[in-house]
Amino acid sequence: MNQSGIKKSEGVTMEFIFSTFQSAFAFMQPYLTNYSEFSRVLSKETQVKEGGNIQYNFDLELDGIFQKKIREFGIGGKIFSEESGWNEWGEKKYRVVCDPFCNSSLASKTFLDAAIGISIFSYDYRFITSAIMDYQTGIVGMIEDGKTNFYQIQTKEKIVFDIPVKDKLEDAWVVIALENRKTREDIDKARHILDKAKRIIINSGHIYWLRLAEGTIDAYLDPFGGEKLYEMFACTVVQKSGCAVTDLDGEEFDPVKYLKIFEDDRDSIYYPVASRHKELHNRILSTLADTHLVRIKGAVIA
Repeated sequence: MNQSGIKKSEGVTMEFIFSTFQSAFAFMQPYLTNYSEFSRVLSKETQVKEGGNIQYNFDLELDGIFQKKIREFGIGGKIFSEESGWNEWGEKKYRVVCDPFCNSSLASKTFLDAAIGISIFSYDYRFITSAIMDYQTGIVGMIEDGKTNFYQIQTKEKIVFDIPVKDKLEDAWVVIALENRKTREDIDKARHILDKAKRIIINSGHIYWLRLAEGTIDAYLDPFGGEKLYEMFACTVVQKSGCAVTDLDGEEFDPVKYLKIFEDDRDSIYYPVASRHKELHNRILSTLADTHLVRIKGAVIA
């Protein structure tokens, strides 16, 4: 462990992530705190990507930082960025998946719920680590030696979250992805959750994986629209903080399995349900289950 408290168990990859996050945070902070500059300089649409997602100037700037750090630290192999797709570079040592700025469209409209996520595998498909950084607060969640630790990006000081775990839906803060019309077509399947949860937040993205790992929310689900796989690998930060992350059948997310699927099919969709407590997780799964179509593994059908 170095003076900052960051473990070097995986050599260069940890320092690569921290250096990338520090540079991205330093670049974005002046714009996130000064919207006149942000709107003038960065929040300009550059293109509409496949699937209708909009790319902005700041997406490209942050992707440039990521790509520069890849080369600076010699992270060779097969590299994916949500902004520039797959590229191969250098020695075949790693497979990396990055979303440099998750929730671009919200940020362009001043909704500050943005995060960056990086997941790293060995070239022969061994999972190494994942990390997420909150662009607003500078909080980082990173997997080290099989466990998620939290840091402040400006100082690299370790942070400890001690938030009680909620096992009842009635006490839980639940985030559910229902932003667009298509996902709301199935809203009645979530009626029990919407009626019973203590607090419902409608949104999605890497920032909510991080908040679930911290414990500031109790569950996160995207059961109707689902998430593309590049959005899913950061959920390992949640898994290594002790939370359950499964599909609608109750099967745990396997990052190596789904990396191989993602490499074959970039548009593959995963429908996640994630919770801090098993009882809460099972209740959410049971509520969502159509017993004629879905068999829940280990959950009691309500």
